[in-house]
Amino acid sequence: MVKFLVLIWISVLNLGAVTIQNDEQFKTAITSMRSEHKLVLMIYTTDDCPECAYMKKKVFHDKAIEPYLNQNFVVIEKNVHKSKLPEGFDYFGIPTMFFIDKAGNKKETIIGSRRAPEFAKELRRIRGMK
Repeated sequence: MVKFLVLIWISVLNLGAVTIQNDEQFKTAITSMRSEHKLVLMIYTTDDCPECAYMKKKVFHDKAIEPYLNQNFVVIEKNVHKSKLPEGFDYFGIPTMFFIDKAGNKKETIIGSRRAPEFAKELRRIRGMK
């Protein structure tokens, strides 16, 4: 019984240790950062998702968001119908935004769109987590 509980505990611990090391877009993003202390924002989208388009066209380019986003994050996009999705980065709805450190560890996940002021608060909170 104890061995069984230990195996369950180890499995639970491993669920949080998802990395993205084998993804080419991620590798390119990390290389582009050089020594900068940025996070990767990986957004899952589809061509026919109005909320995805809203985030990419309006919110990401909002005058209060764009400079902060460029200074603190490298954005990569994955179309869930066209791109190979990294293992362990599952989604339940789109857009899904994963915030990932340079080591490939998932720091935070946001599902759904946000208006610019709310998204700005989320970005600052997530950036503060490092």
